[in-house]
Amino acid sequence: MPNILLAAMALDLGGAETHVISLARELHRRGHRVVVASAGGRMVPLLEERGIPHIVVPMASRNPLAMARAYRRLRRLIAEHQIGLIHAHARIPAWLCALAVRGKGIPLVTTYHGVYNAGFPWKYLTTFGQRAIAVSEDVRRHLEGPLGAPPAIIRVIPNGFETGEFRPGLDIAPLLRELGVDRTGPHVVHASRLTDEFADTAVALLQALPRLNEQFPTIRLWILGDGNRYAEVARLADEVNRRLGREAARAVGHRLDVPAFFNLADCVVAVARTATEAMLCERPVIIAGEGGYRGILTPERIPLYAGSNFTAREGGTPLNPAVLAADIAGLLAPGNEAERQRLGRAGREFVVASLSIESVTARILDVYAEVL
Repeated sequence: MPNILLAAMALDLGGAETHVISLARELHRRGHRVVVASAGGRMVPLLEERGIPHIVVPMASRNPLAMARAYRRLRRLIAEHQIGLIHAHARIPAWLCALAVRGKGIPLVTTYHGVYNAGFPWKYLTTFGQRAIAVSEDVRRHLEGPLGAPPAIIRVIPNGFETGEFRPGLDIAPLLRELGVDRTGPHVVHASRLTDEFADTAVALLQALPRLNEQFPTIRLWILGDGNRYAEVARLADEVNRRLGREAARAVGHRLDVPAFFNLADCVVAVARTATEAMLCERPVIIAGEGGYRGILTPERIPLYAGSNFTAREGGTPLNPAVLAADIAGLLAPGNEAERQRLGRAGREFVVASLSIESVTARILDVYAEVL
């Protein structure tokens, strides 16, 4: 296997970014030479601690000057690191990498982690490479349909997860000390980017909290993540706390100790990768976020919801704080602990069996072999 370049927009909080980290670490563990290029971010140390090189390339910007700099840096690092295969994640890195390898005979594989704007001009700046990986069936349909990818080059491979990092039974005492709280709850955890429409779920949860507080007077809501709406969410949390006369909600910003928060949780409200990580921690999950609302993730729903990467892109309904509160209350009801445990076990069993980073990396290596 030649030297591999993984190209991403940036390495901050997000499902695609975390998958790139996990894939790079698993490729490295298997003895492959892998280099990661991105605009950087707070997860870069997770590569460096394993001895995986990270090269800063400004691929998170649509600014023409930044894209020109990114193109030049890609050309240089491909030569310096003797790259023989590129795997690009997201549209801008894919387009830049396609330009950088033009005429060099270096194969390009792309992964599409979601649905993208297919309007002008973005459809014509979409590059698929020799193979395009879709992380779910709904993304495959989007690639074939609005984006116009040839069906023959598409492979559906979900993102992989480091099942040992996200697991039940973690010691949460250090987290409780840091937060200055005890185990008294129940605790509801929401983890997401707090940008644009992605922050709508945090807002809906805060709107639902006074209703939940009537039934659970010691309930706590923890909101993990940051972005351009973080200040708005934090301000709304303060307003809710003043209304309730206690701290019931806290926006804690970007965190790297997400597994500990999930172990604290009595239920998790999330979509996509964060929902799956909560499943690995054997926590009951409510699917709410990208696309709207799909409700409690039951064992019967797991295979269906996996088809849209545990989002609400297909079959979702608009976010409704009253419905959200009712579902959370149902999960947290006294005497319902056995049901929460059943849901949690079913979630972890599915992810371990189907989405481990080891099995996913093996499938991705098969795709690499197809283009070499």
